[in-house]
Amino acid sequence: MPAALLLLIALGSLDSFMDDIGDGYLGMISSPAAGAGSAATAAALALEPGDDLSGFLGAGFADDASDACDMTFGYASIALASAAWAAGGISRDHGLEQTGMRCTEALAMSIGICGLLKVSTGRERPDGSDNQSFPSFHSTSSAAVAAVVWSEHGPGAGVPLAVLSAFTAVSRIHRGEHHISDVVAGLALGAAAGVAMADLDRDEDGDGGQSRRLDGRNPVFGLSFSGDGITPFVR
Repeated sequence: MPAALLLLIALGSLDSFMDDIGDGYLGMISSPAAGAGSAATAAALALEPGDDLSGFLGAGFADDASDACDMTFGYASIALASAAWAAGGISRDHGLEQTGMRCTEALAMSIGICGLLKVSTGRERPDGSDNQSFPSFHSTSSAAVAAVVWSEHGPGAGVPLAVLSAFTAVSRIHRGEHHISDVVAGLALGAAAGVAMADLDRDEDGDGGQSRRLDGRNPVFGLSFSGDGITPFVR
C-alpha cells in the first residue's frame, strides 16, 4: 500500500519528483549536517558500550510508547507522508501538499541510502534477528519528517516532532533492534535529508527562507533587505 500510493503520486509529477530527489541528494552530501552526522556516528561507534541495553527503559508507559513508535515510523511513515501529499492536493491545501511532498521525497531518498548501507555493512542486530542493523530506518524516517516540518512550519511544529524522533531512536535501543551508533547514524541521515529537501523551497523562493510561499490565505511575515536597511513586512 505505501509503495503503491507513493508510485501513484510520483507518476503525476515524475520529472519534478526525480529532479527534487537528485537536487536534494547533492544538497545533503555537501551540507554541514552530513559532516556533523558522520562525526557523531564515528564517535558513537568508537565509544559504544559492549553491554546489551535492550529493555533499559523498563516496562510501563515507555515500553508501550516504544511499540507505538515502531508502528508509526519506518515504512509506515511513507504511507502517512504520501497520504498527506495526496490529501493536500485534493483539498487544495498548499501547505499540507508541500509538506507531504517534501516529507515523501526525504523519506524516498532515505530509503535508498539506508538500504545500501544496511546491505553493505551487514551489521547484526543486538537481538540477532538479522544483519540489517546499520543504520536505523525508524530513526532516519522520524528525523526526516521532523526536519521537514520544522523547516516548513517553524519550531512550534518542529520541536515536538524532534522530541518524538529522539524518543523513537532511544526506543529502538530499548527494543533490542539497534545499537547506539545505528540510531545516531539514522538521526543524522534523516535530519540531513529532511533539511536538504526543505531547502529546495528556499532556493526556489530566492529569499534565503525569510518568507514562505503564499498559499492564497495565510499572511506571510518576513524581512526585506534594501539600501535603507532591514524592514519587516506582512503580506
